[in-house]
Amino acid sequence: MLAPLGVLLAMAVLVGVAFGIHDAVAKLSMEDVNPSALSLATLLAGLPLLAVFLPAAGGLRLTPLSAALFVAAGVVNFALGRTTMYAATSALTASGASVMTASSAVFSVAIGAAMGEAVTWNVALGVTAIVVAVYLASGWSAGSGLTARGLGLGLATGLAIATSVAIIKLGDLEGGSPGLGVIIAYLSGVMALSPRLREAVRVLTSRSRPVITMGVSAAAGQLMRYLALTALGVEVVTPLQNIRPIAATFLLFWLGSGSKRPAARHWAAAAAAFVGVALVSGLIR
Repeated sequence: MLAPLGVLLAMAVLVGVAFGIHDAVAKLSMEDVNPSALSLATLLAGLPLLAVFLPAAGGLRLTPLSAALFVAAGVVNFALGRTTMYAATSALTASGASVMTASSAVFSVAIGAAMGEAVTWNVALGVTAIVVAVYLASGWSAGSGLTARGLGLGLATGLAIATSVAIIKLGDLEGGSPGLGVIIAYLSGVMALSPRLREAVRVLTSRSRPVITMGVSAAAGQLMRYLALTALGVEVVTPLQNIRPIAATFLLFWLGSGSKRPAARHWAAAAAAFVGVALVSGLIR
């Protein structure tokens, strides 16, 4: 049974809040942890939530092709995307890595243009706003290898997110249920990162509070995003979930100190990223 429209819209907004919490905790508490080990630790922390809510996530529909797509989405999103984001978190200041996730909309536009889709003025303006947001968030300066590395990792994160969301959507179209797709993707990510299992367990046990907070908030965000995507479509969910950098920036302002506290450019970057994605998606016309 399809949830009411208001519930679905609220779910799309809460996706951004959940991921904003995840991003802020990563910056505040986990910069010194190996990115691959942290990815696996947060996946393990989030799995119980998915197991509890899976029956309410669209049943257990699965076809061989959708299963393969869900596995691929897990490798792209978690073994690659989440790991590169954690690496970017330590290389960028304040909420920079969170803002970088908005670059996924730019990659989606580029893929569409390569396939012959028209690029409207709204889309062009949106892409420009996102590029400005990425520039502001990266802290780019000539000769700064650290921020150059962070910029590259942040953009790689955006590409991984755009790709994995598209793959999950294809899996749904090929007969798989989104909830089952999320847990298959999680398990796929766990398997891909399994060489780091011993280190991940050590991180999970020694720093349980931040890891569990990150894992549960990310799992909730993933589940709500894929459920909302199947009912509302990318053009609605994408801009609403991109309050993510705004949520992360607010939390870092509230809880952070020193270099972890957002500057004016981080607020500007978060706002520009949100407006840019809203333009690209067509929410602002």
